[in-house]
Order: sequence, then structure tokens, then C-alpha cells
Amino acid sequence: MVVTALMLGGLVATAGAYGLLYGASRLHDSVILRIACWTSYLVLGALACAIVSLTPLRYGWKALVVASAAAYLIIPPMTWRYLTRLHGGENNAPGHPERAHRARTRLYRRA
Repeated sequence: MVVTALMLGGLVATAGAYGLLYGASRLHDSVILRIACWTSYLVLGALACAIVSLTPLRYGWKALVVASAAAYLIIPPMTWRYLTRLHGGENNAPGHPERAHRARTRLYRRA
């Protein structure tokens, strides 16, 4: 039971790391952060597979783990799209030279 709890905690921690790194990689347009983002999601997927195959959880809980892993993949990009629409539109597209600077400026002004 302790191993299962640690694996579930690791799943949540790597999901948080994925979300944080996704936002940072989009904000700073960094290849290194993007690689770290997808690496953390791969670790999340490996943990989800390990939880499903190695733990004594019942099928409903295992289905919840799989659904959560799938949801963690979708939530950060959806949130990013919503925030870019909310805060400015087309000039916030990836590759736009002023995107990162203006996004950081808006975040600091509102905080």
C-alpha cells in the first residue's frame, strides 16, 4: 500500500511538473524547457502504466489513473490557449518575436 501511495504521489508531482514546464516553455519559447516538459509527461505516462500494471488497485481506480493521465496531457495547452485569447490575441502566437516579452509584462502588471 505504501508503494502504491508513493507512485500515486509521484504521478501528481510529475503532472504538476509537466504543467509548470509547459507554461514556462511557452512563455519563454525555450527548447530546453520544452524537452523537460515532454520528459516529465513521459515519466507521468510510465508511472501511470506502472500503477495500472503493478498495483493491487481495483479496475475503477486504475481507470481513473488512466483518465487523469490523459487529462493532464490536455489541460495545460487548453489553459494556454484560453489565456492567450483572454490577454491579447494573434500577436501571442508561438514564434512571434514580442510574444514572450509582452506576456511577461502583462503578468507582472496584473500581479
